[in-house]
Amino acid sequence: MGWWRAAAAALRGLRGLRGAAGPRRARYSLGRAGGAPPPPPPAASDLERADAWLLRKALEGGLLSWFRNGLLATGVGVISYVQSDTGRDAAYGFFILGGLCVSYGVGSYLVNLVLLRRPMMLPAPTAATNAAAAALLALLWLCALSLYVGRLEVEIVPEEPPEK
Repeated sequence: MGWWRAAAAALRGLRGLRGAAGPRRARYSLGRAGGAPPPPPPAASDLERADAWLLRKALEGGLLSWFRNGLLATGVGVISYVQSDTGRDAAYGFFILGGLCVSYGVGSYLVNLVLLRRPMMLPAPTAATNAAAAALLALLWLCALSLYVGRLEVEIVPEEPPEK
């Protein structure tokens, strides 16, 4: 019949597909013997917990830094708005800059919170609370800015003289 059948039979025997070796076995084990549940993960060491804490503080520090810069730009915008007519034009630029800083800071915090939740060892409810607090911070900034600009616009509009 041919030499190739003998070679194929030898290869099957080596691979454990058929033969006297018994049933086919998986090449790689998942660590489960006979369907037993997997062992629990090892407890986190003090060094791992310290790393998680430092990562969390760095993430929060980044959010606070961007928010601080946004508040600073907004404050400069408020001051220039009050100064003069040309300052009003610059004030809108500072308001936009403040909005960019606040929105980028909150957005990057939320994205990194989702991506780094497991390395920071944060439970899902804690991560959701932190995300809600960051979103609330941005919303409060937006409300304060819109109320302030709306109040200024109302004060600037001159009253029309009565018609006779």
